[in-house]
Amino acid sequence: MRSLLELMDVHASLEEALAVHRDLVVGLEFAKAAIALDVFERELAAHMTAEEKHVLPLYVERVGHVLGGDPEFFYAEHKNLLRNLAELKARIGALAADPSAGRRQAHEFLAAEHLFMQILDHHDRRERNTLYPELDRRLTAAERDELLRLMLTPPA
Repeated sequence: MRSLLELMDVHASLEEALAVHRDLVVGLEFAKAAIALDVFERELAAHMTAEEKHVLPLYVERVGHVLGGDPEFFYAEHKNLLRNLAELKARIGALAADPSAGRRQAHEFLAAEHLFMQILDHHDRRERNTLYPELDRRLTAAERDELLRLMLTPPA
């Protein structure tokens, strides 16, 4: 039987995209790091949009309010992540435009980015431990397969 936890594979891909960006920051390649952060943002936003279109409405309908997994938490975390990401994009853009930016600025940026990564990790754990398992328990195999198809098929 398939599980919605397969959707966590998308999170692994997002983690890799963020790691590529961070490697570029460490290498003081701020312009390339900004581009990599744009790629990460597009992938993250696409995943969140798909969750908000397909997963969360079903979660609201079938699961509702559970301790530590209120549907509003997921929506609020998405907004918070995107807001924090916008701030990081502005910061890396400023570093890319500053020819004097160096190691110290890279360290400062990575320290600021660490908070974003903690929020992202907390969100991922909430999805892994609550959202997907709770919804898994309430869907039929056919409903689960259809949801996975919707979430894992790239948009045309």
